[in-house]
Amino acid sequence: MALFVLSLLEKKQDTVPSPSSKEFKRQKEEKRPAAIKKDSHVEREKKGPTPPFTRKGEKVSLPPVSLPPQKGGLWIAILIDDIGQNMGVLDDLLDINVPLSFAILPYQQYSLQAAEKLHRQKREILLHFPMEPHSFPQNHPGKGALFLCMTDDEIQQQIRNNLQSVPYVVGVNNHMGSRFTEDEEKMFVVMTELKKRGLYFVDSRTSGLSKAKKAAGRTGIRFIARKIFIDNEQSYEISLQNILHVKREIAANNNEPVLLIAHPYPTTVSSIRDAVPLLREQGIEIVSISKIISP
Repeated sequence: MALFVLSLLEKKQDTVPSPSSKEFKRQKEEKRPAAIKKDSHVEREKKGPTPPFTRKGEKVSLPPVSLPPQKGGLWIAILIDDIGQNMGVLDDLLDINVPLSFAILPYQQYSLQAAEKLHRQKREILLHFPMEPHSFPQNHPGKGALFLCMTDDEIQQQIRNNLQSVPYVVGVNNHMGSRFTEDEEKMFVVMTELKKRGLYFVDSRTSGLSKAKKAAGRTGIRFIARKIFIDNEQSYEISLQNILHVKREIAANNNEPVLLIAHPYPTTVSSIRDAVPLLREQGIEIVSISKIISP
């Protein structure tokens, strides 16, 4: 299967501009302040032209990347968001024999059931915390959300309530939150409360102007930011390409592990399953977030 997928991808070439081309330089120079790209479920970050391997319908090859060996191999973590709405797709993801991490939305029909199942299987569980997006009220982040109009006491209480609704969590990441994560003082309140509980924070990076890292630095909480969205588009081919290009991202990240975020779409499940043996051929292993996050 791995050879078959690679052969398909190798046929799709000649659309990525070379580093010496005028088109490549134009794309690099056209950087603008981050804007918000909305889809039917969560907000996505958009920073000018998207990387070549995420454009809809683009056909690209998988150029080899030569990296020095990293002690213990090259590591990535994959976080699956929006868990708690469908148990069937969760079972499909658990059938993939790698330690994926899972972020559960609070107050969903299967939030508690999903947490119990994941805990039994010793998977890493995060609270997928709803936060205010720029697109509110057109797009509502959901029950249990944090809003900028809330007082510090209200934010702290909502954090406590949401953590009680999803057991076994070791970390938190934002659901939507493009507006809320841009406010450093509000995020400082969040980080302070999470620090008390020994939890880490994952910035989903739904805004290029996020202040989550600065707020985390002020508290000393363990922190990591998402590098790649696997499935901004529900396409098997594009999702698979995004995963397999992770070695390029590792190289750009000084050979350090990187975090990818995905969603429980059928096309995503298939792309992750098929990518696992191909990643291993590149010397890349999928591990839990706790193994790659700073201590």
